[in-house]
Amino acid sequence: MPTAVPYHRNSDNESEASEGHSNPAEDDYAEFSRDGSPSLLELEADDFPTYFTEREGRLFHSSTSPYPLPADAPEQERLKGIHALANQLIGANYTSPVSNILAQDPNRQKNVLDLCTGTGTWVMEMAEDFPHILFTGIDIVPIATRYPLPNVNFEIGDITEELRWQNALFDFVHARGISLSVHDYRAILPEVIRVLRPGGIFLSCEWDLGVSFHPDSPHATETALHAPASTQFYQVLNAALESRGIRTVMSQITGYLHESSAFDDIQPNAFYVPVGTWHDNPRMQDLGRGFLATQSRLADSVKPFLKQVGHPQAYVDGLVREFVEELRTTDGLVGTYRLVHGIKSG
Repeated sequence: MPTAVPYHRNSDNESEASEGHSNPAEDDYAEFSRDGSPSLLELEADDFPTYFTEREGRLFHSSTSPYPLPADAPEQERLKGIHALANQLIGANYTSPVSNILAQDPNRQKNVLDLCTGTGTWVMEMAEDFPHILFTGIDIVPIATRYPLPNVNFEIGDITEELRWQNALFDFVHARGISLSVHDYRAILPEVIRVLRPGGIFLSCEWDLGVSFHPDSPHATETALHAPASTQFYQVLNAALESRGIRTVMSQITGYLHESSAFDDIQPNAFYVPVGTWHDNPRMQDLGRGFLATQSRLADSVKPFLKQVGHPQAYVDGLVREFVEELRTTDGLVGTYRLVHGIKSG
């Protein structure tokens, strides 16, 4: 079982304010642990550099996870932008059943697990909205805030390994943007199912790794013809990912939940967001402007990875330049955000 390392700490002011009061999340570490023992280590400031490595002028994780993107400030800004965009698109941090499932229960403590928590923005916002819930975020690098709310813990861990928590602990397991962190999405589901309570909810949220024309567009089946640079960029990127054993399966996750036979009421949804400001609706124009910015940042973030798998720098630079220019000048392109939730049977 991997070692899970909490790395947050209280500020001086927070320590004074909380003197004599325990952190409920810390108090429940032993309860969370599968064997009932609080086998966690506090990550010290001097330990942080050991979780990172530098390549091509960008900072990456140093773990064995397949995740190919950087973990530095520019990439964190992209993740925050994607988070804000997703919330604007669907209007919340979650789908409709979640608020009922997280309603306060006087008879027991409720818990939420966020896989690949990244900057921890989702956890912190949810913890503010649901102060009676204990939230845990897990990631391979310590890039979330070190000053979390009292009902939040951030831990170091790899979701491709056995999770440390006991069976049926969590009421909600959240997985947003985790598909590049696993070789096979299906392989993580047994552990998700194990730690999820019967009646608890699993929510998957993934952006398609590609752009297309809206299904109602006359070009819907002709993306390669009318957006050749975008098509080539994503073909090259997906081939690079496959060479590292990463299968981009965003559209297949609903099927995986059905195959597991562990979930009831499986509800998929797809949301389309314009790329750029071509849409007539002002709200969609704002969303499109934000999505264009995040796509441009994604293109910069994958440059080191594409060079690492063998593409020459000049080729990668040209590929990215033409891709971003096409996004800026081609009307009708959309990105697809796929959500699916399932309620654990039992």
